[in-house]
Amino acid sequence: MHAKNELLTYQPRTMTNRDTTTAQKTFSPSRAVWKTQLDKGTHSPHRVSRITCIVNKLFSDKIVEQVFKLGITSIFDETGRTAREFITPRNFGLPGSTVTLQSTPVNVFRFTVQRKQARMIMDYLVRVGNFNIPGRGTIFSQDLIEFTKKEPLFIDFDNIEDNVAHDIPYLEKLSYVICVLSVPGTGEKLAKVALDLGVCVPLITYGTSNDLRDQMGLIRITISPEKEVVHLIMPEQDTESIIKLLLEEGRLNKPGRGFIYQTPISFGLIDTRMRVGRQQYAASMEQIIAAVDQLKGNAFWRKRLDTSVDSVDQQLWLPNDNCEISVISEEDTEELMKIAGMNAGATSSTVSRLKIITSGSKEQKASSLVQSTFSVSAEKTNTVVDALLQNSAVGIKSSERVQVLDSPAAYIHTF
Repeated sequence: MHAKNELLTYQPRTMTNRDTTTAQKTFSPSRAVWKTQLDKGTHSPHRVSRITCIVNKLFSDKIVEQVFKLGITSIFDETGRTAREFITPRNFGLPGSTVTLQSTPVNVFRFTVQRKQARMIMDYLVRVGNFNIPGRGTIFSQDLIEFTKKEPLFIDFDNIEDNVAHDIPYLEKLSYVICVLSVPGTGEKLAKVALDLGVCVPLITYGTSNDLRDQMGLIRITISPEKEVVHLIMPEQDTESIIKLLLEEGRLNKPGRGFIYQTPISFGLIDTRMRVGRQQYAASMEQIIAAVDQLKGNAFWRKRLDTSVDSVDQQLWLPNDNCEISVISEEDTEELMKIAGMNAGATSSTVSRLKIITSGSKEQKASSLVQSTFSVSAEKTNTVVDALLQNSAVGIKSSERVQVLDSPAAYIHTF
């Protein structure tokens, strides 16, 4: 058996404010999908913003209540855990301290809104959820194309204007890196790497995937279909170097170990409380970092890595554009969505369990769904989207949708 490495990536997109002409010419696969599907007229694509809130379970009910107060009627909820370093003094009064990883259960809430209202909605949630305080959670917005039965409602802020915090110094030029891991325990290892680098508070969720196992013959019995998924948010300029370190630490350049891809973040606030322990000063280091981030308006000042890291063969980093395509559907359609996407040319898929929380006239309701996520090269994106739309209930059931998001970087070991 001969293996080959296929790297579907890097096309640098870091630009200054003066590069507006270049920015407008940058190819966007999701924008191409929007134009193509609009011309076909079968399904109406909507240009929306997806807001993601990573919240400690203790504060989850409050966030759900406030989202519904805005008039948003459905929220997708995925459970997971965040990892932090827990620092304690050594026993018997010995000098130094002991560092261990500590996990905290969290809810990952996602919902889509009209793009022109994304910032005001974020402003409101930051105010009521105290996301500007280290340790309270992470919140960010991503622009994408969504196929769904109805376009997000327009939210009337007249009755809630007093609760909206203005002039919040969001961080921009951020990247969202997703690591899908096949080997149990690798998630903890990569989370530790992220914490040691001071990148962010890692989020770990769980899913299933069978596509790589199906390609590996008898070897597939050694690879579990259960996946750990590590989510990292980092400054855009550090993304390439950190991905290379993660590839090396997780040995993801070996067959069957997993894959990594990146998507862009429009703006957001990152939880900087990466360490928990006794505070010695009036302000913690996390509070100082958060304050400087807000003053600068970005995290570029925290750059620590040289982008010339040689841990991965440079010949593997080929220029390309990719897309993340997510399908939210009923549980009994999981296999159908997987087969449709793979037959259309998708090279990988990960399935995670979701709950959809809906507000009604009587009480909130929750039901189970699945999210099938595909990493697709630009030239195959329209074909995969067509196949998924044909096999899904988008346009019929309000809970089902297909979302397309640019992914300027993706690494997967294929056969």
